[in-house]
Amino acid sequence: MTLAVAVDAKMQEVTVWTRGVTLAKEARDTATLLAKAGSLEGKYHQFFDNYVDLPDRIGVPVKSYARLSPEPIETFYEYENYRPDIVVLAEETLVKGNDVLKGCKEGCVVVINTKRDINNLIKWLSPKENVNRVKAVAAIDADALGAGVFHTFDGTEGCIDDTKIGAGVGAAMAAAVAKASGIVKLETLLKIAENKKAVQQGWDAVQVVAL
Repeated sequence: MTLAVAVDAKMQEVTVWTRGVTLAKEARDTATLLAKAGSLEGKYHQFFDNYVDLPDRIGVPVKSYARLSPEPIETFYEYENYRPDIVVLAEETLVKGNDVLKGCKEGCVVVINTKRDINNLIKWLSPKENVNRVKAVAAIDADALGAGVFHTFDGTEGCIDDTKIGAGVGAAMAAAVAKASGIVKLETLLKIAENKKAVQQGWDAVQVVAL
């Protein structure tokens, strides 16, 4: 039996891939910043971790999600993004061995935290049959732009998330996503992120390759 899944036609889904525990905070910040920015712009929004991945483990691929829509979100109780419009890799090696494009929509945008030549990473995207749905792949060295703010365990396995949102790498990642996809505006991110310098630098430095 096939499970029928509701579709919000105007909703944009963002899936942020990361590695458990050590990088979870930055992925969560990326999703949270995008969702909160969308809210300030008058959109309905959601942001959450993938409950299927929990409890997470150090280094294991896990995901955080954001959803933005100009209309009320009908898929309120779906706990995974099955049809991502935007795929974000918070760490470059996630591009290998993970079906990051699974279910992606036509016109999908992929953003990778890397200092490598983006063309050397595109060949690893999978599933291969979904690569032709990708509109653009963007690269941003968010680790360099968020330098000085260490990865924390905040919000992981019941820990309190006491670090301000967008203090480090997540700020640059969110800005790169915004510029590559147009999902939210730069000025909105600047209003809510703790590290406004990283937001501006992420916006300015992201490199986008059209496929």
